Amino acid sequence: MSPLARRLQHAAYGGPEVLELAEVPLPEPGPGQVRVRIHAAGANPLDSKKRRGLFAPGQEAPAEPQTLGLEMAGVIDALGPGVTQWKTGQPVLGLTAQPDAVATHALADADNIVAKPDVLTFEQAAALPIATETAYRTLRRLGVVAGQTLLVHAAAGGVGLMAVQLARVLGATVIGTAGEANHAFLRDLGATPVTYGDGLAERIRAAAPQGIDAVLDASGRGVLPLSVELTGNPDKVLTIADLDAARHGVRFSREMLPVPQVMDDVLPMIEDGRLHMPLEAVFPLEKAADAYHRLDEGHLRGKIVLTTRTPLDPAARALLDMATQPGAPQPHELSAPEARAALDGMWAQLGGEPAAVARTEDAVANGVPVKLYWPEGEGPHPVLIWIHGGGWVLGSAAASDATARDLSRLAGYLVVSVDYRLAPEHPFPAAVEDVMAVAKWVSGEIGALGGDITRTAVGGDSAGGNLSAVLANELPGTFTLQALVYPATDLTHPFPSYEENGEGLMLTKDALAWFQGHYLGEDVDPKDPRVSPLHADAATLAAAPPALVITAGYDPLRDEGEAYAQRLREAGVAVEQVRYEGQIHGFFSMPAAIPEAREAIDRVASALRRARA
Repeated sequence: MSPLARRLQHAAYGGPEVLELAEVPLPEPGPGQVRVRIHAAGANPLDSKKRRGLFAPGQEAPAEPQTLGLEMAGVIDALGPGVTQWKTGQPVLGLTAQPDAVATHALADADNIVAKPDVLTFEQAAALPIATETAYRTLRRLGVVAGQTLLVHAAAGGVGLMAVQLARVLGATVIGTAGEANHAFLRDLGATPVTYGDGLAERIRAAAPQGIDAVLDASGRGVLPLSVELTGNPDKVLTIADLDAARHGVRFSREMLPVPQVMDDVLPMIEDGRLHMPLEAVFPLEKAADAYHRLDEGHLRGKIVLTTRTPLDPAARALLDMATQPGAPQPHELSAPEARAALDGMWAQLGGEPAAVARTEDAVANGVPVKLYWPEGEGPHPVLIWIHGGGWVLGSAAASDATARDLSRLAGYLVVSVDYRLAPEHPFPAAVEDVMAVAKWVSGEIGALGGDITRTAVGGDSAGGNLSAVLANELPGTFTLQALVYPATDLTHPFPSYEENGEGLMLTKDALAWFQGHYLGEDVDPKDPRVSPLHADAATLAAAPPALVITAGYDPLRDEGEAYAQRLREAGVAVEQVRYEGQIHGFFSMPAAIPEAREAIDRVASALRRARA
């Protein structure tokens, strides 16, 4: 199945109720373009005007579904031919090539985006391009300079409040029309507020006895005659919202400046705090109709933004806050023995209360320590070789005891949990050799222990998922299922999620470098298929068993796990791939802290039950 994007569109004209989410093929960037995995997009009045059919009078519906939005912030995930100034994984903000920014993915011209400043969230960044460009452009075209007085209609909206701030930076006095509820807000921005309604001209003259030098109309609510009267010259009035501008001799400004030209001047002012864009509200993409209802109501204080990204699970957030508090040990800041001492016990606790199984036994499989878990009931039982995570440096069968027990009990498998040798004491290929030795032991000995060798699966999480995929590729025809939980599949990490999720989470870029440095050393090729199974050839993958691939939305390994699932599909392998959007790397083994882990464990158990049938 080809990858899909989701986008907001409407196939009829009308209110927000005509909006719908549609799945469409993932767009491919052309020459000079990039594809952006969009995290947030701004909602603008122009979207609503188009949706209501104001630019298509007399038509009930467009000839084809219409998309919405131009401004966005996200992460580049593909480059078109000739694009050299950007790389995948870079966070950016800017405009899409077509009005289709309210989507999970869209194309942008490489020269009409800029790097997202670290001080801005994706939601804050997505609110900037149109309002900032419009305010910047219109003030330039009005010729506003220090000492003048500017009148801004709809001063508390997105364009209005940026115009107020930019004019104040220029040294102008600003009068802003707004509802009473936004007056204090405008005063905080440095403007003198006046209320809409009867007597507006008199209130403006009272607020600006020196007179009005220029007017920016961002409201489109019939204020152009009054504005011309106040300035005495229609050339001193400019609108971005009133389609009757020409009738009043007023300019309607719509020709946009390139985003980089504007942001070169404006972003420094945002980074040092002289400008800011308040957010009226942030809505998930699934609540787009609610977002546009709020937009259409007007009287906003800032921008409305739609986010395409599922928020971080609150339980995962709480765990991260605990794990990253000052003084909490970070693995890459410790020696390997220190990290094991600090973290293995914590991981065992996060696994939760150990589930009851029929019995357990420690054993040695071709020289490798293993722990066996028998389910209830008569054998012979299907067999699961379970391989723990921990970056090939941390973890143990003891630390993953709760996971092994859960899978044995829920799936009805005899679980063989592997205590493979760890780096840096035993770098690559020691772990691969150990899991291979265990698989060969299982094939020869497990029958005598109540296992059914004809129904053997392999699985693991993180580094264990990596070793499981390698084992499945090295021993074709051996396994009925490979269950890969956020696996590391390409240790060159060329995918956007490596940058996107590389800081401030459970697994970081620094931690990955620490793990891989211990595991690979300096002389191992990270593209060796026994290191990075994504680099296995097509014939090898075609012989692989069916796969369940679980990924987490807030994981630097997310994209490479999903890329591996896609390569398996392309090779003809049956694949179930599930992303837990709000989760972090490691969640699967932490059900005591993250309840959603239980659902993921149940999903693996369900796949195992199907595989044994």
